[in-house]
Order: sequence, then structure tokens, then C-alpha cells
Amino acid sequence: MRAISEDAVSPVIGVMLMITVTIIVAAVVAAFVGGASTQFEKTPQASMRVYCDGSGDDFNIIFEHLSGDSLRTEDLRIVTWIRDGNDVIKNETSGRSPLDGVDVRVPYVYDAQSGVLPKYGFGEATWKRGTRAGTDNIAATAFFLGIRDKDYPKLPKDVLKDFIDDNTPVEVTIVHIPSGNTILRSEFILGR
Repeated sequence: MRAISEDAVSPVIGVMLMITVTIIVAAVVAAFVGGASTQFEKTPQASMRVYCDGSGDDFNIIFEHLSGDSLRTEDLRIVTWIRDGNDVIKNETSGRSPLDGVDVRVPYVYDAQSGVLPKYGFGEATWKRGTRAGTDNIAATAFFLGIRDKDYPKLPKDVLKDFIDDNTPVEVTIVHIPSGNTILRSEFILGR
């Protein structure tokens, strides 16, 4: 009787196991290296306050940067919500959005360091500690809140006056676009 040689089976299994282990190690290393190279944008930390100011045609919404990191307005998106009966008026303003027929995006950022308070459009300026931004007047405030001619039989500023008289709440969220994180979430009452 002849004996069957099984010497070749053991080296083949060993080589296959080594190749399998090598592939697994390469996959794990690639996963760590690929994940480690992804850069996440740091979310700026800032304390802000939102409130109404003025009356009549001078009515506006003020955003005040109280403390924390400077905020480049081109990296921000402001989302507002107003409840109008059963409907909700939602508006988004971004420092990167088109101007839509206006010269400057609101809210305007006021330079508090100089006496004249020049206005810089949203998306052009940087909010620093102590800096305020505002919508400047009732017509610009109505536009900022998303109240448009096509949605109502009255002028947008007259619709806003009705919301002010009714003490309508407004929700505001400021989002840092590069990181996708929220910097501010607040609610205030129109007219107070």
C-alpha cells in the first residue's frame, strides 16, 4: 500500500491564513487612517441675545453678541418661524444666499466701534463681542421674517404690524454652516 503525502496541505492553509490576516489588518488601518484625516469644523461658542426695538416704521429686531468667539456672518444661517393661525411662516437667511433684489442682506451688522454706525450686510461682516445687528426698519423686518406681498392682501409691513399688535412669538435659530451646529435657539415676542 502506498502512503498519501499530506505535506502540501499544511503550507497552503498557512499561506491562506496569513493573507486573510494581512487583508483584515490592512482594512483596519485604512479605516483608522481614513477617519483620522476627516477634518471637523469647530463650532464657535457665543452668547447672544435677540429682542425687538423701536416702534412704528422704526421697528426692528436686534441681535446682540454678548460674549464668546467672533462669528463670520458668511458662515451663518438664521432661521425664523412665526405662527400665523394654523400656518407657520418659516424664513432662512444665509450669508451665502442671493440678495433677491435688495442691496444688502439683513440683519445689518452695525460697527459699534465708530460713532457713525455704518451698516454691513449679513454675509459681509463679522459679529464680535459687543457688536449688534438689526433689521433697521419695519419693511426690512417683514422681509427678514419671510412676510411677502404674494402671501397677503396687505403690505408686508402692515401684516407685521398685526403680528406686533397680537404679541406673536417668533422662534429664531442661528446655525454655524461649516459645522452644522446650532449657536443660538431663542424665542421672543414681537412688540416687547
